[in-house]
Amino acid sequence: MDKLPPNFLNEVEKFSGKLLHKKNDLTVILDVFNVNEKFKEFEDLSFTGKYVNGLFRVLKNSIKIPEVENADQIKKDLSENMEKVISQLEEITFSMNEKNKRQFDENYFQLSQNSIQNLQKLVEDLDIIKKYLNHLKRNDSNTFS
Repeated sequence: MDKLPPNFLNEVEKFSGKLLHKKNDLTVILDVFNVNEKFKEFEDLSFTGKYVNGLFRVLKNSIKIPEVENADQIKKDLSENMEKVISQLEEITFSMNEKNKRQFDENYFQLSQNSIQNLQKLVEDLDIIKKYLNHLKRNDSNTFS
């Protein structure tokens, strides 16, 4: 599988029953991956996004459960994997036009509350995408032939 179909994100939304928060940015990301035929890297990004989103959920729930003793390890793991997502996104931006590079820099790479919120929404979307990709693999779909 080298490319994703043009309606891929619509299929993800249909599968999940949810609208993607960062669909426009994901469209730009997918375009870069498709042009460069780097589906494996897209899968890696979606895997990391799914993992980070899971860490956000665990950390959020650990606050409600005082018995959770490994919150510091979860925070460390979350920080390391957020850096990995940012690094993967920065790698993608090398193939973007200047307008999109600037937009990604402003929306994801600044040390601001807004960037963190945008990243959190993006990893939520990547989590959904990874679930959809797993669904396709489980069903041995030929959607991408």
